[in-house]
Amino acid sequence: MKIRGIIFDFDGLILDTETPEVMAWENVFKQFGHTFPLDRYLGMIGKASNNHFVHGFLREYGLTEDQLQTALHKHHATLARTGYLDKPRAGILDFIQSAQQAELRLGVASNSFASWVCGNLSRLNMKHLFDPICTRDNVTNGKPDPELYNLVLQKWEFTPQEALVLEDSPNGILAAKRAGLLCIVVPNPITSKMDLSKADMIFPSFEDFTLQEILSKFENYLED
Repeated sequence: MKIRGIIFDFDGLILDTETPEVMAWENVFKQFGHTFPLDRYLGMIGKASNNHFVHGFLREYGLTEDQLQTALHKHHATLARTGYLDKPRAGILDFIQSAQQAELRLGVASNSFASWVCGNLSRLNMKHLFDPICTRDNVTNGKPDPELYNLVLQKWEFTPQEALVLEDSPNGILAAKRAGLLCIVVPNPITSKMDLSKADMIFPSFEDFTLQEILSKFENYLED
């Protein structure tokens, strides 16, 4: 069967938000005299509201609400200084251009809220590249539930065999597989530390594969 669309995750995949998030939280925890619990944080990647869980970690150390607000401000200030949010991940725009030339539909399925996803895509001049953009606002259950991916398929009126997913985390992979979708993982420096073995293919970066390479592999697989 011919692949007609590609569904992208957002955080960590299109924009490497994970690396600066960890850098920023490590800085915050250090200023309060604690070590950031990276192992616990990794388990939250790909789920909704990572920051909610981090606030919970800080509360475990007895921080007051005022201190939590100070921590949040410090986090945002550090995040803005990292430079990671200034541009999309290397190679992704070339990949998208190849997909457009192949007349593939492109969509987004993100556990983050629309204000964050659409705001950043607009800032990067990328929002017009995707339709639909489905976010946490549009579903009852976020990833690893398949609802977001099922919603994109429903809007396209595609079967799971007509689309591929690009992800960067285990929870995203699980959501894609539960929706019956083939899944390619392009991890960032943080999610590369995680178990990504349930993906159908893994590449270190968008510069390490071509659209034609994956289309040929998966279309032949679907015909077998």
